[in-house]
Amino acid sequence: MKNRVLITTVAAFLLLAAVIAAGVNAVFTVTLVKTEFSVFSEEGEREAEALKAQIDKFVGSSTTFLDLGDVQSVVDGYPCMRVDRIEKKYPSTVEVEISERKESFALKTQNGYAILADDGFYLYEKETAASRTGGDNILLEGFSLGPDGKTADSASFQALFELFSVFEEALGSARANILSVRYESALVYDSFTVAMQEGIQIEILSPTESCADKARAALFDERYGYLVRSDAERLCGCITVGSGKDGIQVDYDFHYDFPSL
Repeated sequence: MKNRVLITTVAAFLLLAAVIAAGVNAVFTVTLVKTEFSVFSEEGEREAEALKAQIDKFVGSSTTFLDLGDVQSVVDGYPCMRVDRIEKKYPSTVEVEISERKESFALKTQNGYAILADDGFYLYEKETAASRTGGDNILLEGFSLGPDGKTADSASFQALFELFSVFEEALGSARANILSVRYESALVYDSFTVAMQEGIQIEILSPTESCADKARAALFDERYGYLVRSDAERLCGCITVGSGKDGIQVDYDFHYDFPSL
């Protein structure tokens, strides 16, 4: 008799729980996924359209039990897209903000080029260094990704991102002004050699030490900086930035290598 009462009580409890769950699910059901995109390329627009169609499939899901990680996983299928914000707005809305990552760097690999965003995020590998927005990405020489072939967390890469940020802020578009960056490691000091579009080079000595400050000096130095050079002076020569007893020192060497006949 006691067992029968216990079974009846458990069954009644399970039935009540099921009714409550059904009621909650009916009230808290996703009826709208509000997705906002910030893109700047034609390819980005196409990806945004395809991505929105996939995210809209979450309509009809339980707001309560929807795992936002599932939405994130959908976006992860598009390397150039990044989730900036995602949250539930009860009872029935999910809001997602997504922006397009900028291709910035191209590192030669055995099969083509590893394309990195401006913060070093590995996007994908493709056959050429061409950017999805036109032109080429900044070519990298002497840099090495981590063992997984995707991680750019070495000191040389961190210094590169500092330099890029300074140039981006000062020039509007670093990629429009820089052709390549070569990293060389020597016994005395390391160096970045930045090849600018016009022909002039900028050499940053010991770039892993105060690279942002050295990059600013290379651009803004009142005597030798890139921004005070005339158009003719930007066709060749080298601006060298290093550290001395009195702090950061900038020099400019005018030279022109005539092509061999």
